[in-house]
Amino acid sequence: MLPSYTVRESPKAKHVSLKVSVAGSLEVVVPEGYDQTAIPAILQRKQRWIKRVTQHVETRQALIGVEPADKLPKQLCLRAIEQAWQIDYCPTQLPGIRAIEQADLRLTLFGQTIDHHACSETLRQWVIGKAQKHLLPWLRAVSQELELPFETASVRGQKTRWGSCSSRKTISLNCKLLFLPSDLVRYVFIHELCHTVHLNHSAAFWSLVAHYEPVYQQLDAGLRDARYHVPLWMET
Repeated sequence: MLPSYTVRESPKAKHVSLKVSVAGSLEVVVPEGYDQTAIPAILQRKQRWIKRVTQHVETRQALIGVEPADKLPKQLCLRAIEQAWQIDYCPTQLPGIRAIEQADLRLTLFGQTIDHHACSETLRQWVIGKAQKHLLPWLRAVSQELELPFETASVRGQKTRWGSCSSRKTISLNCKLLFLPSDLVRYVFIHELCHTVHLNHSAAFWSLVAHYEPVYQQLDAGLRDARYHVPLWMET
């Protein structure tokens, strides 16, 4: 019996690829115009891989304690900046949702808190604001420390990448970095800053990364499972 799955057409895709999310759902990415009737046969051939990866995801969820995507959080653990915010929900008759920071790292959401989607979106916007406040100055400090300048930087909510650097030395950071341990965040900064010199993953690039971070291979491996630190409501 084939697992349930969703299909996403991508203009960048050159072939069919399978992705298992942190929630355990299976996504099939196909090139535009691909004959989707061929997908079941592909899944049939990949059943052993799908089972192995799904079991790995379930194990990681059990170890880290991933909350269900449809459950509103009671706490936000921003590991990167060592802050644990308690979340309170205060229903009112006012339209929409407002997030108000209180003393002692408490965040209160006022409004139509029965609307879980609206609450999640408000929390995502709050996380982006926190990321802009903390990640951008941190990036500038690391840039000055390493003497690797960049032009501009921004914070976004990318689905997969932790960061990117353009040919114009513009760096984009993922707001979800706030949920990662600080050593992994610093490594992402170093990685993207090195791209201001080498806009590729050549031997020269990795040599430069190693110059600034000798244990980069260990940190790079840590990033592979780093998405499990991100709560599921941030991904939906």
